[in-house]
Amino acid sequence: MAIEITPEKKESELKQNLILVFSIIVLLASLSVYFYFNNIILVQKKAELVNSNNEYNALIGRSDIRIKEDQLKLAGKYIEDFKVLFESNPKILGFFTSFQEWTQPEVVFSGFLFDVPSREITMSGSTNGFRNVIQQIAILRIEPTIESYQVSDVNLAENGLVNFNLKLVIKPEVLK
Repeated sequence: MAIEITPEKKESELKQNLILVFSIIVLLASLSVYFYFNNIILVQKKAELVNSNNEYNALIGRSDIRIKEDQLKLAGKYIEDFKVLFESNPKILGFFTSFQEWTQPEVVFSGFLFDVPSREITMSGSTNGFRNVIQQIAILRIEPTIESYQVSDVNLAENGLVNFNLKLVIKPEVLK
């Protein structure tokens, strides 16, 4: 008697079909999870990041605007101070009018202290060379409306400018 051994096709086909269905389910689940994270979670994170960047940029913009506003307020204060100075004491206006005529163009003056009763003006100046300081002294020496002058603390700063202090006593007719 001969025994015939033949493989059962139904069991192997059933196993193969189960593995195929399981693989398709795993593939679909993986694709679903990928699209969920890519389209929903990452979009939300990107939106949060964009919002935080916009808030940060707005905050920086506001701080820049505040700095500019503070600078403008300070400039406005200086302008108002000069306006009060000119309106309240026209004698000083006469000084500044004549002061423009006897300054060397490359010398910049700042820090004016004006004592009207003694007619003494103290200021600091800066320029880009000793030659300009010497020219300014020469102008002051020949100016008939200056009673006396004193130049002090002449020094060369680290930025290359020559700084000095100047004390003037002007004649009374300048303030009339």
